[in-house]
Amino acid sequence: MKTTIAAIVLTAIAVMGLGFAGAFAQVTSTAVTPTPTPSCSPSCSPPICVPPISIFPIQSDWVRIDGNITSFGTQTYPAVNGTLTVMAATTSRCGVPSSWCDSAVALWRNISKTSSDGTTTNSFYAARLVKANYTAINFQGNDFYLNGTWSVYNITITRTVTNIDGSVNIQSSTTITPLEVKVYGELNVTDSWTQFTLNITGIPLLDGTVHRSIERQVMFNRFDIINGGTDTTVTRADLTVISSDYGAVPGMPNYDESMDFHGTYQIDICDICTIAANVQP
Repeated sequence: MKTTIAAIVLTAIAVMGLGFAGAFAQVTSTAVTPTPTPSCSPSCSPPICVPPISIFPIQSDWVRIDGNITSFGTQTYPAVNGTLTVMAATTSRCGVPSSWCDSAVALWRNISKTSSDGTTTNSFYAARLVKANYTAINFQGNDFYLNGTWSVYNITITRTVTNIDGSVNIQSSTTITPLEVKVYGELNVTDSWTQFTLNITGIPLLDGTVHRSIERQVMFNRFDIINGGTDTTVTRADLTVISSDYGAVPGMPNYDESMDFHGTYQIDICDICTIAANVQP
């Protein structure tokens, strides 16, 4: 098998070398003598024609946006506060987009209450990108533009802590109420990547500020936590970071939506296992 592969490689190199040599001779020659056309009979083989090598340039554009939601319709901060996380990767061949890997989630208007018996209730809105239709940089006056299908929910997470004979028991329940399911929405990032608006059909307009934006032409790895997309290698350090946030839910300071890979609105064992499965030695 190795001998066959080596023979194929040597043949390809020889053919490419002849093609480059012919191209060089054609460019540098001052006089070209026409080559007589060989006479062919029905029994002779046709001349071998090697097609030129086609080159398809591939480019990967990666964008990450982290923002703070400051208004929801007529309601403004501090009555309204929340976060927006966007990760978009577009792969283009010959300048034509061929694949997308986009995720976007907005969480806002978090209300947290703790009763005297230790029960904590977190209630918030969540808008999640179901499918991206189009993403672009520097599009129609926007630094970044994304449109697609979104779903919006009202979510309540209740955690009850009981202490019986020194044994602490934590029970958690989540109630999800759909508000808009699979409707059209647009995200516009403007003012040199500092402002954004998210307009989703059926709900008031969301406005906010961008506190971090990254734009690079690199390969995309959404499981790379520490480098934020500047590298494609998931390491044990990423596993350590997500493990320290285990159990976090929206409203807690250590909850990071970008680590909630399964969209359960909490950093759970499934998210940790996802990172562990992608760790490279």
